[in-house]
Amino acid sequence: MATLGERIKQIRKEQGLTLQALAGDELSKGMLSLIENNKANPSMESLSYIAERLGIERNELLQEMPTAELRALLDEIEEKRRNVSGTSEEMVAGYEEIADRIHPYVEKLPFRYESARLLEIYSRCCYNSKRYDWKPAFDRAEAIYEQLHLINSVADLHMFRALMKLSERRYEEALETLQASRKMFEEQAGVLDPLKKLDFDYYESILYSATGDKVNARRLMEEAITYSKKHQIFYQINALYRLAGFEALLAGDLERKNYYIGKLRLFAEFSEDEEITAYANAIEIHYFNSFTHEYEKADQLLEENRKQMGMDDYYYLEKGKALYGMKHYAEALDCFKQHRMNPFMPHPYDLSMHYEKEAYMALIYEQLGDHEQAKIYAQQAKELIEPMPDLPYKQFILDTYRKIFGKAD
Repeated sequence: MATLGERIKQIRKEQGLTLQALAGDELSKGMLSLIENNKANPSMESLSYIAERLGIERNELLQEMPTAELRALLDEIEEKRRNVSGTSEEMVAGYEEIADRIHPYVEKLPFRYESARLLEIYSRCCYNSKRYDWKPAFDRAEAIYEQLHLINSVADLHMFRALMKLSERRYEEALETLQASRKMFEEQAGVLDPLKKLDFDYYESILYSATGDKVNARRLMEEAITYSKKHQIFYQINALYRLAGFEALLAGDLERKNYYIGKLRLFAEFSEDEEITAYANAIEIHYFNSFTHEYEKADQLLEENRKQMGMDDYYYLEKGKALYGMKHYAEALDCFKQHRMNPFMPHPYDLSMHYEKEAYMALIYEQLGDHEQAKIYAQQAKELIEPMPDLPYKQFILDTYRKIFGKAD
């Protein structure tokens, strides 16, 4: 981090000024040299004079991080944040890299929007990677946003606070926290900003489903989709269509599932985003594997979209299920062993879907003649799924458990 003297020298040289030119009539060349080399501290009058000669505000020199440097760092961090993707291990590594990059600046950031945004990103990355203590930076970001009256940014932090409870599987608390925040912002603003309204609708729908309230989850989700269409706001529409399609799948409403997947494909074509198409295909693959047991169709669609999906955790899970269904037991087992649970999927629906892996491994070991290993995995699957809501995954896992333990030892 540049010192005050170093900043003065850097700006002077950038402007092509000599020591004498900057010193002018009120400072000696020697004194200015001492200031630039950190051997003397300027008075506030001298600092104001230097800033005036440089054509900048005095506070620009006093800031421990100049505005240009601060903005450059934020641009760099935003780019890194956008590029965090891949497997859970790769995502954690990305969060660690960002946290490490920001960490040396945390205590020296001035009171500015850019600082608040850096602190927000830093706290999120620290929380997700468990790299540093996230809370002090989070609180400072919120304080700056509030004093700058950036209500939408404050709302984002409130949502993140609720989602932290979701990640810790405190579902009821997460929903209560989000609803309390929403009520507070609605009372303060009267009417929520349309984008924030959609954010609150989306996350509240997710949290309703996490607590088992499917009626309110569907109601909010469909209200958000209707609102988006009415106001021609496409923000969150991709996520809402995905949520609606998956919810319809679980409800056994194939007509509605096909409707929303069709909408998702149209939006993918409109936005020219192959990743959205991949998500639509992912719902179909899961449908073929876990609901209709059309394993060949699932495998074909999975391989056709392997490059676009880029979701290794998902790929190994669904590939293993397809291979099991086609009776390629050894290859299926190898896929399941490569699968790793993504730590950023704390929702009961996601967890239940991935807990099927242990049940499939139990069935594979049974087919391979290893009854003891089959019992171990069947027991693991049962223990994992028992706290989860009553979904088709739970029924499959419990049926597998009864099948394995119903056999004579």
